[in-house]
Amino acid sequence: MKKSLVPTLLSIVVLMLIWETMALFIGYPAIFPDLKSLFAGVIHIFGTQGFYSAIGATILRGIAGFSLAFVAAFSLATLSGFSGFWRAFFHPWLVVLRSVPVISVTLIALLWFRPDNLPVFIALITMFPILYQATLNGLEHTDPKLVEMAQVFGKSKTEIFVCIYLPSARNIIFGGIGTAMGFGWRAIIIGEVLAQPIHGIGTGMKQAQAYINIPEVISWTVIAITISYLFDFLIKKLIKIPIHYRKQSGVVRNLHLNTSKKISISNLVKNFGEKVIFSGLTDTFSDTEVSCIKSPSGTGKTTLLRIISGIDKSYQGLVLPSGKFTVAYSFQDNRLIPWLNIRDNIRFATNTKTEEDKITYLLGAAGMQEFANKYPAELSGGQQQRVELIRALAAQSHVLLLDEPLNGLDEAVKNQIVELIDNQTMEYKPLIIWATHENIRMKNATIREILLPQA
Repeated sequence: MKKSLVPTLLSIVVLMLIWETMALFIGYPAIFPDLKSLFAGVIHIFGTQGFYSAIGATILRGIAGFSLAFVAAFSLATLSGFSGFWRAFFHPWLVVLRSVPVISVTLIALLWFRPDNLPVFIALITMFPILYQATLNGLEHTDPKLVEMAQVFGKSKTEIFVCIYLPSARNIIFGGIGTAMGFGWRAIIIGEVLAQPIHGIGTGMKQAQAYINIPEVISWTVIAITISYLFDFLIKKLIKIPIHYRKQSGVVRNLHLNTSKKISISNLVKNFGEKVIFSGLTDTFSDTEVSCIKSPSGTGKTTLLRIISGIDKSYQGLVLPSGKFTVAYSFQDNRLIPWLNIRDNIRFATNTKTEEDKITYLLGAAGMQEFANKYPAELSGGQQQRVELIRALAAQSHVLLLDEPLNGLDEAVKNQIVELIDNQTMEYKPLIIWATHENIRMKNATIREILLPQA
């Protein structure tokens, strides 16, 4: 028996003991039956006419109510997540739905809807605010650094939404689904009790109550709780399903890699508040040499790479590439996607499904082959840094930006990584800009060391 089942089973046993004790204390089986009578009532209900129709009808109403609520909540929350206008626009709706007592809406809705449809409507208005807020919170929870990484590697807005926002929000959304279904399931049964459709768990409860058949009412309640538990169990299982990256078709990044590549910077001015980072910086980067920026910390190495990559657009001056270039970026901080394994993280940056051999080779060359199926959280900082670099190399883009890719590595591994960069970039000759404090030596490339001016 799994250890995780022990507390659950113990909890059930304690609840049963409490119930049996109360039944003995009250001593009135018609009002509060003991466990034996309760179980007998549940078994009896299974054999009654219309039982399965009642269960099926309630479940279908629950699915219908949840589906309507989820589609509406997800759509509106997505609009709100990317637009302050729509967030403010829908906020009063949310406040009203949260504040209005469900019973008052139900009494009015009794005049509007047929008995079969009333429970669905109640479920909709009960679940919508929970699902909307959970979806909005989940989307807002997404790490903007992962979004920046995906943009640098040329992912479309749709792919960023599907591959970054939704997986990031998944746990919060599923948590909202579990809560919403718990409230919604009760709301559906309340609606059935009030509306009295032909079939339904609530209808069975109401009829049993009319005949003062308390054991049957409690039996219907136990069945409702059991179904709710099964739904909750299913949701928890769905959350645990691992996510794999599915490459979008028709995405091509590495076109005309052999063309001459230059990036010219003219009179670049960049400030962070009152701190001046660049004041009229002018330079030209070319694919004929590897540009190593070796300035001290705090002089703008990472800022310059962010500007060239297109992440940072809040500057003055000109940054002019000589063509339409794709960019690969090995970030200094961790930009690996937490829910993808290492191979899928690298695959995220590549173009086609035919590059699996290249990924396998790069993993082996960087000493990371044994970690291909592990997740970023299982790796050390130095190992994560190597995966960042492998991903950038695997993309085979026109421009390769390297931000301290040797950090956290011992000397032997540093030499191995420099050799890997040297050999791999010799094939497709990208324009390389390398921020580093190391003394870089490469056999197949000319090194130009750059010292950024201190403002």
